[in-house]
Amino acid sequence: MRTILATITAFLLAGSLSAQTYTVFIHGKSDKNHNGVGTTDVNSYWGSSVNSVGGTRIFIGYDGTTDPRSYGSSRAQTNIATGLTNYCKGSNSCKIVCHSAGCYAIEYWLSNLGSTASAKGFNLTKVTALAAASGGSELANALNGITFGFGGNAMDKSLIVTTARGAFNHNNTAGVAVNHVPGYKGMIGASLILPGEDDYAVAYHSSCGYNRVGGLNKCQSSLTQYEGLWPFGSNKTYNQYSGHYRAPSVSSTGLYLDHGQIKTEGWR
Repeated sequence: MRTILATITAFLLAGSLSAQTYTVFIHGKSDKNHNGVGTTDVNSYWGSSVNSVGGTRIFIGYDGTTDPRSYGSSRAQTNIATGLTNYCKGSNSCKIVCHSAGCYAIEYWLSNLGSTASAKGFNLTKVTALAAASGGSELANALNGITFGFGGNAMDKSLIVTTARGAFNHNNTAGVAVNHVPGYKGMIGASLILPGEDDYAVAYHSSCGYNRVGGLNKCQSSLTQYEGLWPFGSNKTYNQYSGHYRAPSVSSTGLYLDHGQIKTEGWR
């Protein structure tokens, strides 16, 4: 009897010791190929910003000029599926940290999973979305417009606002909470194109996960504001997509950080 109990105890302890908790980083738009799935930040997209997160870090990389919805060699969707299958199943669990178009990529993957992540065997605790570009960027619209549709790479074209918003069901996060971390440190020029608060690359309507486009200066579950010239204007209400939230440690005004600086906030 003692031998049997000892064997069972050893088995349970071995299982608990082998369980791993990972932080998985998924990058955004880049002019480099960061292709790889593992513990190496290929071509150093994240740099020292990952030091704010302890524990074991996994990097899912791809060609940063390609459409984040695409599959194949050096493509985001294929590498996300590979990485999360390898590291986030069984006794392992993962927190995902995405930046910019990396959030577009993981949200697209979750939306098309076909069920909840847990029902599919994935143990994903949450997504920390840093300056999410899953709602698109008016800068991509402007580039597309001034070049009559000929300028920009596949990534740029995927970030056209109507394209990004129509690309998938943003309300379906496969049961995983997407916690948004927006920045409002804009830049002259870009901020003239981006509506409301922005981090010089994406506006709050995208980085806060709102269900419609508008010039917003707060990140919260619901926001109603008067728009148009009085007395001909009207109140307009914006809601965050289902499953999307502001990160609990961030106030409704967001963080005074630009699009690059916000990469240091993966600990949230």
